[in-house]
Amino acid sequence: MARAGNIHYSWLVCSGCAIALFCTSGLSINAFTVYQPFLIDAYGLTGAESSAIITVRSLFAFIAMFLTAPYYKRISLRAGLTLATLLIAAGILLFGLARDFISCCFAAAVVGIAYGLGTMVPIAMLLGRWFEGGRNTALGICTAVTGLSTLGIPTLLTALVETWGLTFAFTAEAVFIVLCALACFVLVRSCPADMGLEPYGQGLLGDTTQTMSQADKKPLAKRAWYVLAPMLLLLGGLTSVGYSHLSVFTSSNGFASHVTALFITVSGVALILSKIAFGFLSEKISVYRCNWLFGCCLIAGFVLLCVAQSSIVLMFCGVCLYGIGLATTTVGLTAWAGDLSDTAHYDQTVRRFQIGYAAGGLVFSPLPGILADAFGGSYIPAYIFFAVCAVFVVLTIQAVYRFHTKGYVFTGAFLRSKKDSCVAFDKS
Repeated sequence: MARAGNIHYSWLVCSGCAIALFCTSGLSINAFTVYQPFLIDAYGLTGAESSAIITVRSLFAFIAMFLTAPYYKRISLRAGLTLATLLIAAGILLFGLARDFISCCFAAAVVGIAYGLGTMVPIAMLLGRWFEGGRNTALGICTAVTGLSTLGIPTLLTALVETWGLTFAFTAEAVFIVLCALACFVLVRSCPADMGLEPYGQGLLGDTTQTMSQADKKPLAKRAWYVLAPMLLLLGGLTSVGYSHLSVFTSSNGFASHVTALFITVSGVALILSKIAFGFLSEKISVYRCNWLFGCCLIAGFVLLCVAQSSIVLMFCGVCLYGIGLATTTVGLTAWAGDLSDTAHYDQTVRRFQIGYAAGGLVFSPLPGILADAFGGSYIPAYIFFAVCAVFVVLTIQAVYRFHTKGYVFTGAFLRSKKDSCVAFDKS
């Protein structure tokens, strides 16, 4: 296998993908929350208008996910991911130039489009081409980087806003994202063949007597999609909606703001570590076993959150387990696409999984607030619903694994054909 220095070039591509994902997901979504109170004060927005900005961003991100196939047919993965990252910078800059609700919505739409085009779909496609072994580990590393945006970045952005103003903070962040986009362009290549290289791990997967080969794999049947579609919707709800309401959930249980902030930090750290762990362990003991392990953590986390009440110990344990379990719904989502589809249909399956996930975030976003109003301000009913959803998701995906893979559920990474290392949706 050809290398760049002492490092296989696939890991440099992984680094470039992580940098892009840090911007397109971490900074634009996770860290953006810190700006909302300042936007309300600076531009005279109401609380409803502030929430509407997030809704606009989510809506355009959902729409953009349908455009990923024609987008990456026209331009290479390398150029497309770089342009999406630059578009994030443009959207952030537009927030700095905005002065009212309408201009903020326009900026949110730009960020949403960039998010839809530049997150997990191209990342999964790139890693699928560059990694034949260790793909889930690389995926775990990439997605874990997005969690770093919750550690220290909000404090830095707050300091910039309070010292230099909102426009300066947005501009400085936009400049940083442009530099990240340039780094992505330098590091990422669309396919190993572009550099005369082979994917990482090609021919080195060891004993394959129990490993599911591409000859054994087939596209998901229509009846499997009928089962998976509602599961993906629920997945988006219990992950994106559940996590975004975690702070208001803990504060509604009587915990002080600084304790709530500690819970969010702990959950972020747990999520970062669990993403890496899921990727690594799925290569060693199989995605199927990881689904049970991390899925049970997710369910247990929801149960503890619902029964914790004012117990700081139970709430702490619940937050930790919830953060660990979320790896099933982030890294696991793309890993499922790899196991449940053949090479020719992998990109399509990833897109469908991500679209279903995003749709769930949109559909269930109002649910916690509606239930809280109906139950006297308590968010516990919403999290009971999410706990039931988690059980349904875990059992459903495992049933699909059992039916679709027919006995191969206990193995690790599967072999890919050399001729299939660069297929579909990429011209370069």
